Amino acid sequence: MEDAVYDYEKEIPAGFYDAVYRQKVGVRFSWHDLKFRTVAAELGTPRRLLDIGCGPGTFIGNYLPDVEALGLDISAAQIDYATRTYGTATHRFSTRSPASLSEAGERFDAVTVIELIEHLSPDTAVRLLSEARGLLAPGGILVVTTPNYRSLWPLIELGVNAVSPVTYVEQHINKYRRSLLGGHLAAAGYRDVSIGTAVGLAPFAAVFGLGAAKALHGLEARLKHLGAGNLLLATARS
Repeated sequence: MEDAVYDYEKEIPAGFYDAVYRQKVGVRFSWHDLKFRTVAAELGTPRRLLDIGCGPGTFIGNYLPDVEALGLDISAAQIDYATRTYGTATHRFSTRSPASLSEAGERFDAVTVIELIEHLSPDTAVRLLSEARGLLAPGGILVVTTPNYRSLWPLIELGVNAVSPVTYVEQHINKYRRSLLGGHLAAAGYRDVSIGTAVGLAPFAAVFGLGAAKALHGLEARLKHLGAGNLLLATARS
C-alpha cells in the first residue's frame, strides 16, 4: 500500500486533515464533505466496509453510522488518532495490509479507496486495486476517487501547494485521467467499471456559506459536472 519516497509518518501531522474537516466551515471543509457524501451515496447499504488509506478516520467516523467498517493506513500516527477520535465497537482502524486481511479470509461488501492511488506508482496502484478486489465479497462494490488531471485540478493543486503547510509536490506521483484509471481497474480484474467525475466548483461557493456550496453541488451533480469534475469517481464490481 505504499511507495517509500514521501514519509507520510513524519510529514503529515496526526489528524491534520480531520482538523480541517472539523472546522465545519470554508472551502476546504466543503471539499471534503461533498467528496465524502458523494462516495457514501455510491455505496448503497453495505454490511461491512473496508476503507483503504483511511488517514485520520474522517470518512468512517462521520458518514457510516450504521456500517461495520475497518479503516487501514500505513501511518501508525494517523491510525492512533483515528482510533482515539472515531474508534467504536463497529468502527475499527489498523495498520494491517490488505494482503494480510486476504490471508485471514476477510471479505467486505464494499471497499473504498479515497484519494490514495495518486500517491502510488502505477504498478503499486494496480497491485493495490487487485488486492482490494480479492477482499470483496461476490458482487461487492469498489468506489475509488482520485484527482482528475483533465480538469481544473492542476490549478487547484498549485494553489494548495502555495498556501498549505502540507503540499502535493512529492505526494502526487500518479496523475490520473479517465482512460488511465479505467486501464488500471481493468488490469486489476474488475468488471462493470463506471468512471465519472465529481466535486466541481461547488466547494468554492462555500465562501458564501455551506448552503450555497450544497446548492451548487446539487446542480453540478444533475449536470454530471459536464464530465469535468475535479475528481474522478469510479465504481467497479468484483
